[in-house]
Amino acid sequence: MLLVVCTALAQRKPLSKGKDLENYLKGAKDGTFIVLFYDREAPQLRTEDARNQIKSKILANEPAFNYYEVDVQEAEYNHIVDDMVKIDRTQCKHSPTVLVASEGRGYWAHGDGAVDDVNYHLSQYSIDMIRESRERSDFNVRR
Repeated sequence: MLLVVCTALAQRKPLSKGKDLENYLKGAKDGTFIVLFYDREAPQLRTEDARNQIKSKILANEPAFNYYEVDVQEAEYNHIVDDMVKIDRTQCKHSPTVLVASEGRGYWAHGDGAVDDVNYHLSQYSIDMIRESRERSDFNVRR
């Protein structure tokens, strides 16, 4: 039985994380995406600090957001890093870049204060927050 399961898993086509994320950022998956772009050779304290700030300042308030981390050195993300989002890899050697994206639109910030900057712009780039705002407006108009 174990051999059958292992054989089936071995034959399954592996997921392409880079291609999947690319399609999601283009709008193939509904929702808001928060992406942390980092370089594994960058100072780990800065990367960990950005990660913790994302969790405490954004994801704690918006748990339905989709969160991803991208190591800019991983080749499977080259198209996203270089062509779609145009992340400066040299900057990521010093500190991470943070992106918020929905429906093919996005905003990114880099360095100290990046999480706060992205958090400030969430209402403009998060489809979830835009919908929520519209629903509140529609409710107030109907009252």
